[in-house]
Amino acid sequence: MRRHRMFIIVSVLLLAATLALAFHPQTAEALPEYSAQTGEPCATCHLSPSGGGPRGPRGQAWVGSGKPGVVPDLVEALSLLGIQLDVDESQYQAPDQPAPEAQPLAVEPAQAGQIHQWLRNYDGN
Repeated sequence: MRRHRMFIIVSVLLLAATLALAFHPQTAEALPEYSAQTGEPCATCHLSPSGGGPRGPRGQAWVGSGKPGVVPDLVEALSLLGIQLDVDESQYQAPDQPAPEAQPLAVEPAQAGQIHQWLRNYDGN
């Protein structure tokens, strides 16, 4: 009888330990060695500027491609994730000629007084 009771107690304890391990939440952690491996800061892959937590598109594509030595750039990452962008690149290219040099700002003394008065009376947003 005593063995039977001991068997039940040990069985219950093993079951409780198994359940505790099975339902223990495991958190994902940012690992600095990945940053060392790729030469990129943690924020390259993670949404948080300090790294860790959910991954952005570049991090998702990097993990999805088997964690190679290089993190894909954003366009490549989006492509790896199945997102196709339709962009007219001509709208984003620099012009062939340089922009004209900016002229220095000039304020007439009368205008300066009006501007200072307006700034003194401005109560912010």
